Amino acid sequence: MTPAVATGVPTPPTVAPATAPGAGGTPTGFVKYVVVGAEQGRVEHLWEIALRVLGDAQRYLEIFTLNKGRVQPDGVPVTDPAVLRRGWLLVLPWDAVGAEVSYGPLPVFTPARPRASSSPRPTGPPASAVVCTVAPKRRIGGVPWAQLRLTPEVAWTRGRGAGVAVAVIDSGVDGTPPALDGRVRPGADASADAGGGSRGDRDCTGHGTAMAGIVAATAQRGTDFVGLAPEATIVPVRIGTSAGVADSTDLVTALRAATAARAGVALIGAAVDTTDSRVVTALRTAVAGGTTVVVAARAATAVKGADLPAGVLRVGAVGPDDRLAEVHRPGEVDVVAPGVDVVSVGIGSGEVQGTGADYAAAFVAGLVALVRSSEPRLDAVEAAARVRATADGAAAVSPGRPDPWYGWGMINPAAAVNARSAGVASTVQRRSPAGAVAALAAILALAALTVGLRRRRRN
Repeated sequence: MTPAVATGVPTPPTVAPATAPGAGGTPTGFVKYVVVGAEQGRVEHLWEIALRVLGDAQRYLEIFTLNKGRVQPDGVPVTDPAVLRRGWLLVLPWDAVGAEVSYGPLPVFTPARPRASSSPRPTGPPASAVVCTVAPKRRIGGVPWAQLRLTPEVAWTRGRGAGVAVAVIDSGVDGTPPALDGRVRPGADASADAGGGSRGDRDCTGHGTAMAGIVAATAQRGTDFVGLAPEATIVPVRIGTSAGVADSTDLVTALRAATAARAGVALIGAAVDTTDSRVVTALRTAVAGGTTVVVAARAATAVKGADLPAGVLRVGAVGPDDRLAEVHRPGEVDVVAPGVDVVSVGIGSGEVQGTGADYAAAFVAGLVALVRSSEPRLDAVEAAARVRATADGAAAVSPGRPDPWYGWGMINPAAAVNARSAGVASTVQRRSPAGAVAALAAILALAALTVGLRRRRRN
């Protein structure tokens, strides 16, 4: 069937993969972009653009990553997140919205020869002195819809994730928010430009912190938000990403770090390049080492890659109406989870909202932490199988054949924690009408046999 896509989110067009931003190339497919303007005589800041079109000033580095190295109409490449020029064309993340956001192929231009400037005026501090901002100290009122849907408290009958370490492979994790206080390890920095011995418990973009919050935030006064496994431990591993895809070299190092830290779960806050044999090998090694890996499902326009091990869960995002937030490659989704306007913690003490398969993956990582905490004997593959088998759509699809767009369906924390069997086949059979009929037939046959024996004894 053709998946329903959330209102306002365009279906990715069928085009050849765009040239990867960050490599100096110009994307050839449909993208969202904005033209840098001026406000009251000055060139605007990158964080101002992020605040307007993404609703979060901390995401300015995401925009920078998408445009790093691209030559602009004035002939100058984007090399510094603190330097913008009027008329530059900036590619934006897919969830950018606003009147100034354009959607389509980037305008074609011939770069001019850059003119040397005797006194360049950056729009902010130099890259070497970038200061990480904090989230506004705001609280998003009410119980988040994702919590109402997943009801994690019903799954806490056998624990809340204690004893399980979750490696958050992302932009780092800020350990200062009260909701994560005391449960964020120093971690590691696996990015290619990291110095020796660098830690991962610092986060400039806030993305990794939001991922960790969905997984393990504890309840706080003044807010109803809480993570899925609020007693789990976070091991932050910082990596680089480009256009929503994890850097392959960084990822290989990060997965090794996660396994070395004895993480029961590794959450990758981005899609992975499954065409890279190094990545596939690293995923297999991590699963063999006892780590269940959770990743965001790849976009529909991604090139077909290799099959992943059974201990890897690929996650799609849905909204409150169960419509997909974005379309992924058919057959490359194992389960879906809330991923539209979901709430989490930000850097400092505020709360943020986000949309995308990366946010949905965080919920699944939290669920795996609950499962492995409640049943420590499960290995990485069995824990992943439990999540698939107990998803809400498992009983509705053909045995062994998940839906190409929704996989096994929406995750079900209570069912996953309380299930008796870790195997997909046995759990689906237990739920399916065919399994119920077979069980009823067996009961009736046993009853008939018992009656027959009693009659023989009487005679």
